[in-house]
Amino acid sequence: MSLDNEASVSDLLSRQEELTIQLQSLQEHLSRLVPQLEEAQAQAQKPPEKPQGTSPETLLASATQAALARYEWKAKLEGLEVAIAWTQEQIHEKADQLDTLEATLAEAERRQEQTTQAREGVAQLNGAIAEIKRQLIELKGQGCLHLYTVNLPEFSLDEQGQIQVRPHSFRIQ
Repeated sequence: MSLDNEASVSDLLSRQEELTIQLQSLQEHLSRLVPQLEEAQAQAQKPPEKPQGTSPETLLASATQAALARYEWKAKLEGLEVAIAWTQEQIHEKADQLDTLEATLAEAERRQEQTTQAREGVAQLNGAIAEIKRQLIELKGQGCLHLYTVNLPEFSLDEQGQIQVRPHSFRIQ
């Protein structure tokens, strides 16, 4: 497996952990906002309190105070609705990013496994060629003199994990 692929998988796993933490944080934040929204809805729907006072000035102050309290709850309600909508949008975006990242991670892990298998295959091929060379030398030692040079390939993996074949002339001595 190439070092780039190992680093890529490691980076993807780190990013996955980071996104998961961000998503959990947003979900916890949303769960804290919902009860606040319900309270604001209940308070905003209450009928206004009847103004109390003994003079026009005290009635005006009481009515103003009641209206301000009611509008304050309506403003809180609007603010919470905006905050919840934003949080839900962020949750959706982070979930989409996490899904995309998990697909990318699965592909990187698949490539990593393929590279590992390719390395093992190349090692087996080169081992088989080494065995052929050994047997050819043994044949020469047993008196087989008509073999002089044999073209045997050498196998390797490039940086992209592709198998490379290089011709190699093996001279029996």
